[in-house]
Amino acid sequence: MSDASTKRRPSARTASTAATVEERSHGSTARQSGPESLWTLFRVIFALSALSWGGLALMAQLELHYVERERRFTQVEYSDLVALAWMTPGAVGCNVAVQVGYALRGSIGAWVAGFASVLPFFCTMTAFATFYQAPFIRALATPGLIDQFAIVLAALIGLTWYRQTRALVHEPLEWASAAIACLVLLTVHGTAAFVLLLAGSFAAGWIASPARGGKLKVSLSFADKLVVLALIALIVLFATPLSPYYATRLIWPRLAGAGVTLFGGGFSALPVLKALFEAPGLGVSAREFTLAFTLSPVSPGPLLNVVPFLGYLVQGWPGAVEATCALFIPSGILIVFARRHTHRLLETHQRFEHGMRMLRAATTAFLLTAVVRIGEHTPHEAAYLVTAAFALVCLARFKMPVYAVYAIVAVVFGAAHLLGFR
Repeated sequence: MSDASTKRRPSARTASTAATVEERSHGSTARQSGPESLWTLFRVIFALSALSWGGLALMAQLELHYVERERRFTQVEYSDLVALAWMTPGAVGCNVAVQVGYALRGSIGAWVAGFASVLPFFCTMTAFATFYQAPFIRALATPGLIDQFAIVLAALIGLTWYRQTRALVHEPLEWASAAIACLVLLTVHGTAAFVLLLAGSFAAGWIASPARGGKLKVSLSFADKLVVLALIALIVLFATPLSPYYATRLIWPRLAGAGVTLFGGGFSALPVLKALFEAPGLGVSAREFTLAFTLSPVSPGPLLNVVPFLGYLVQGWPGAVEATCALFIPSGILIVFARRHTHRLLETHQRFEHGMRMLRAATTAFLLTAVVRIGEHTPHEAAYLVTAAFALVCLARFKMPVYAVYAIVAVVFGAAHLLGFR
């Protein structure tokens, strides 16, 4: 999808002069109607996020509102936002929302839009975690039902992996990057492996690029340099192996470092978050971690909405707030920084663009690894194979929303339980 997005710009520029002028005039006409008020910006993005199950849904609704209805952006301009969002870490839908806010109202607009896009799923997932702690909810969350939900989750991740692989992996070198990344993730454990994998993939694409020459010309202000240094420090802290004592006490800075290394959305984050939150001393069990991801598609927002849930399990409501801020604020700052600088590099420096292509191909391995990990922890019985096949048919063939699939599986499981089937 990111490749397609990046290709829209040059194709639009090669269109007729009249069409280009017409698109630009639509954008200028919208801007003459006056700047978007901060309250309107918050209200619109909050409502769209609350009604969007998944980052792709939020992106589509933002396009419908700001391009088709309000004409705040031309199609070319909005395509640039989407392309950049796919190429930077973090939740893709929230990345687009932050860029929309930044384009409409500058830095304050980026903060308002980011907060509005996160608030709906923060409230929902924290409420899930709050009631999950209650005894009667724990009694309802039987191991068998959680395993069935995990199979639906694996089917959803597998389908996403298939679609991303078709969109992002084409050339032999890209396939090699994806295969090596998968091997590394399945055999090497530790947060440092994630950072080294991403850096190595980008470096391989840079070195193998057929383009030669050219210099990276990026002019950074003093504030930009401070931002870069802070983000690098967070990444180093995340990648550094620590004793359980320090890993527990530095969980939120390490989560912030993880947030600026996560490409490809919430499914890709599963092994990273698992390594962080299932560490000794935090009190998050493997079953609770899986439950967080199985509940994630039921809540609005991207699949990284699991973070408030996991933060609540660690430290209650303060933990939910700290975890959400730690993951989403650094990536929001980074997407604004990238909007000012990276898009120019992608247009003018072919080796940089080639490195990003290898990086995106490597991130598909995170999805396949997540499916394998879930399969390792669920029973290998015929009933679960039937659930997997049913989920794949519903999601791929009939395009059913995942919460509807969960509801059907829960009803069938409950009925089977009442009839005496185990």
